[in-house]
Amino acid sequence: MLFECATTTSTPLIVILIGMGGAGKTQLALEYCRRTKEERRFRAIFWLDASSRNTLYSSMETAAKQLLPDREFDTRYAAVVLVKDVLSSWNDRWLLVFDNLDNPEDLADILSFFPASHCGSILITSRLTGSKELGQSIELDRMEKEEGLQLLLRSSGGDTDEVDAAGEILSLLGNLPLAIDQARAYISKRRLPLRTFLTEYERRKESVMQETPQFWQYRRMLPGKEKETSLSLFTTWEMSLQLLGVGEHAAELEKVITLFAFFNSVNIGERLFSDDADDGYPTASPMSIFKDDGHWNHFKYEDAVVKMQELSLLQFWYNNEGEITVSLHSMVSEWLRMRLDKGSQPTFLTSFLNTAISHLECHLHSISDGDYETRQEGQAHLDTIWRWVENINLGDDFLEACITFGNFYHDQGRYIDAEMIYNRALAGFEKALGLEHTSTLITINNIGILYKKQDRLKDAEIMYNRALASFEKALGPEHTFTLDIVNNLGNLYSNQGRLKDAEMMYKRALTGYEKALGPGHTSTLDTVNNLGNLYAEQGRLRDAETMYKRALAGYEKALGPEHRSTLDIVNNLGILYAKHGRLKDVQQCAGW
Repeated sequence: MLFECATTTSTPLIVILIGMGGAGKTQLALEYCRRTKEERRFRAIFWLDASSRNTLYSSMETAAKQLLPDREFDTRYAAVVLVKDVLSSWNDRWLLVFDNLDNPEDLADILSFFPASHCGSILITSRLTGSKELGQSIELDRMEKEEGLQLLLRSSGGDTDEVDAAGEILSLLGNLPLAIDQARAYISKRRLPLRTFLTEYERRKESVMQETPQFWQYRRMLPGKEKETSLSLFTTWEMSLQLLGVGEHAAELEKVITLFAFFNSVNIGERLFSDDADDGYPTASPMSIFKDDGHWNHFKYEDAVVKMQELSLLQFWYNNEGEITVSLHSMVSEWLRMRLDKGSQPTFLTSFLNTAISHLECHLHSISDGDYETRQEGQAHLDTIWRWVENINLGDDFLEACITFGNFYHDQGRYIDAEMIYNRALAGFEKALGLEHTSTLITINNIGILYKKQDRLKDAEIMYNRALASFEKALGPEHTFTLDIVNNLGNLYSNQGRLKDAEMMYKRALTGYEKALGPGHTSTLDTVNNLGNLYAEQGRLRDAETMYKRALAGYEKALGPEHRSTLDIVNNLGILYAKHGRLKDVQQCAGW
């Protein structure tokens, strides 16, 4: 017989398709049903809406009517019993599809809906990762490029000249099947060239991702509705978010995942939020719910992230230190931000952005120079956040963060980006605080340092002299901020070969530091070392040696003999002695 059962087990084969909303679970299940129907693999296929208990009962009643059209049912569960009894008695193969099994609290007894038959197959679609316990699971993420191209181009004539543009669209949509299908429908309805769609999408993202055709196979009966509603990508995620909002801190969990959307979506480390938790967050943050008595609670955070992952809203893993790292699909991040950027909620978007900036600012301050991976993560987050703030006025409070961000880019060698941020901060400080405010002048000095790093020495000199004149006027010639500029000018003049000018600046800085900070302060010693370098360059051996030895003694006392600054002086002495043929002294430096 064509439908004869070939299995020998006493229970049906159960397979679960798991993935986030829009990952193509329903589409894949539909395609499987279509193909197996053509192949006449099953005697009967029943499609059941498992999004809620009520919809599942209704679907079971429909299936029961198909099996026994004349039967009347006293209760809704009687239809379930009939379907189970009939299918359990068949010796032919059958398939039940439980679509959208996403709410475990509503259908905790889902096993009671399964017939006991060795001839049956059950296919479940779910965004709930816990549903994999029901049987064999297949996790869906995103389409392969060739599959995505086939889906996108099927209604555009498959114009090979537009394949490159199609690839850009797939990348833009994160290769998410439902997003691709909606884009295809949008393009087809408007007869848009793919290149034109790329431009239009940037202006109308929300419209594209919410529009569905009149004849759309992805429909569902939503709670409180009298008829089926076409499901868009955003609708499916709203449904996931509603499932998240149950129990303690329900509203806050939605804010937590929304905050995630303002960082780089690939790698959101726990330290981004835990680093500053003990000191209190600079701005109101939803992350406060993970604090106990002012301290970060890793396990509360873990519970929340696990809940979000259960609904396929994100993925997470643990690093070598046991800290959690979160990853969101790029389209989910896009959607979460879009939800804020409309109607009466633009202030919410600014609020979340300011909170993200505050967390990142504190996080960047905490990263050590040698922590390469964390610095790369911080750079990715800064790149993401800065794209958002470039055209938004976040007020004067943001200007201090600009300095932190500019310094970070500077340290990373991203000089063009650092200059852009410094200039924005400078314009803001000049307008808000005035031309001679300390913050304004520090920013000018930072720009001067940046120009010097880029060998833009004339531009650097202009900035240093501007800062020096203003610091002398505002703070006095002997203030440490003023002396820092004097020392920087000494470095600049040395680079320009203006050695007399450099010596004059170094000596002025040294006298000021000795008076203000003392002879053993590191700023004083740095200037002593600078003078040593200058004298060495001039061939003034004794003067250079005197300065190096003074700096060495000071560093050893202040920082220890193994500190990098101490060892740099030892190296400078070694080079000096080698240059002048004092080999015994070189050997002594080598064994210092």
